[in-house]
Amino acid sequence: MKLAYWMYAGPAHIGTLRIASSFKNVHAIMHAPLGDDYFNVMRSMLERERNFTPVTTSVVDRNVLARGSQEKVVDNITRKDAEERPDLIVLTPTCTSSILQEDLHNFVERAQLEAKGDVMLADVNHYRFNELQAADRTLQQIVQYYIEKARKKGELPEGKTEKPSVNIIGSSTLGFHNQHDCTELKRLMADLGIEVNTVIPEGASVHQLKKMPRAWFNLVPYRELGLMAARYLEEQFGTPYVDITPMGVVETARCIRKIQQVINGQGADADCGLHQ
Repeated sequence: MKLAYWMYAGPAHIGTLRIASSFKNVHAIMHAPLGDDYFNVMRSMLERERNFTPVTTSVVDRNVLARGSQEKVVDNITRKDAEERPDLIVLTPTCTSSILQEDLHNFVERAQLEAKGDVMLADVNHYRFNELQAADRTLQQIVQYYIEKARKKGELPEGKTEKPSVNIIGSSTLGFHNQHDCTELKRLMADLGIEVNTVIPEGASVHQLKKMPRAWFNLVPYRELGLMAARYLEEQFGTPYVDITPMGVVETARCIRKIQQVINGQGADADCGLHQ
């Protein structure tokens, strides 16, 4: 394992669950044996939020191993969809349940036929990626899912915001001082005359994701999380991104200069505080 900030980077499913539980009204179904379900305890202990962690374990036991787990997983997804009415249910295996090599894509397709909300599989290789890498990939997949959904329905907003604006990507649950950082970043953007278009994933609704292309640029303050989503948006919409962590005087100044370059390159008006 690898030390990340103040705790060790966990297995891939922890990263996926961090992203899913960061969004509002998103529920995660973890297809796993009981020994892998410690995320709920860990998050409840560290975050101390009023609400229950929105993660349900679809337990893999000896009965499931004997009969197969498709029926149980699909039933758990449709049951939670009826009980919680989430906008999105994310299904994830763990490295343990991945040994079964089940067709989870098929599970999701079956569940989607009955579920009122959206259902998707976090498509992550649980043997190749750790928590941080899986979180980055899961966030990109959710952003892509809702961008493409809006595009198919013709609901994707056109053009950029009137004033310079930014998407702050990477603030998540169980992130080290992410809430404090986000507060400071919002203040910094306000001082620079830049509006905050969205902050994802912490506290965001998946319905906000279709607004992301309207931002003038994306700010990725953490190198561990958000870069894949920013690159996807750049590829699809030409939205530039700034991935310099504004930590300390030197790096904050370098980040601001990069933002200045990006904003001025898009023809910001004279009211923006970034003009020299």
